Parts: sequence; structure tokens; C-alpha cells
Amino acid sequence: MKGIESRILLDSSAWLAYFLEESAEARDIFEKGKIIFTSILSIFEIKRKLKRMKISDDKISRAMAFIIHKSIVANLDLEIVDGATRISLEKKLAAIDSLIYSTSLLNNCVLVTGDSDFEGLDKVHVLE
Repeated sequence: MKGIESRILLDSSAWLAYFLEESAEARDIFEKGKIIFTSILSIFEIKRKLKRMKISDDKISRAMAFIIHKSIVANLDLEIVDGATRISLEKKLAAIDSLIYSTSLLNNCVLVTGDSDFEGLDKVHVLE
């Protein structure tokens, strides 16, 4: 994860790669002293995915507490919505992806994701 700026926004796929131990790169994020942001939408996506996987409520609660402790949770506002609208139309991204990407840009972060839909966009790092 060399060369990534000090401010990053982890999307749900990056958090899940960390929790499910699918990516050494995701694990290493927490050893690099970066300022980590998480969109409130990613928290929804993570919780929904873990519920679908039949993960216990206790483990889900601990995962949510970890995210809240380790990152700055970014809520939605009209500026994010305006940016996401433009991004969705210009880049052909889905609604939630556009909202998360807009949140990342407006918080001056690099978006860290496991989702190839973001490949080729500015200030995005796709996990290997």
C-alpha cells in the first residue's frame, strides 16, 4: 500500500477483506498510521453482508465497534449528494458507489476498495 496518501476512505469491500482475512494488504492498513474514514453507507453494507453470512450478532457488534473506533464515520450531506449525482452520470457508477466515492473525494481521501468498478478513477486504490 505504498504511495497511498495519509487520508483514506475504506469502502465495505475493503473492510470485509480485512474482517474475513481475504487480503494482507487490507490487514496492513492499520499498521501504516493513516487517517481512516468510512461512509455510513459502507457500515450498512458491511452489517447487511455479515447478517447474510449468518455471523453472530455479537461478532457483528464487535465489528461495528471496531469500525467506529478505528475510523471517522462520514455521514451523508447535500454536498456529497450533489457530487455523487455528477459522478454517477459522468462515470456510470451505481448510486451507492457514487455516494461513497463522492464522500471520499470531499474528505480529501484516497478510496481503498476491493471493487473493480472503481478502477481507473482518480484517487482510488483497488486492493490486490
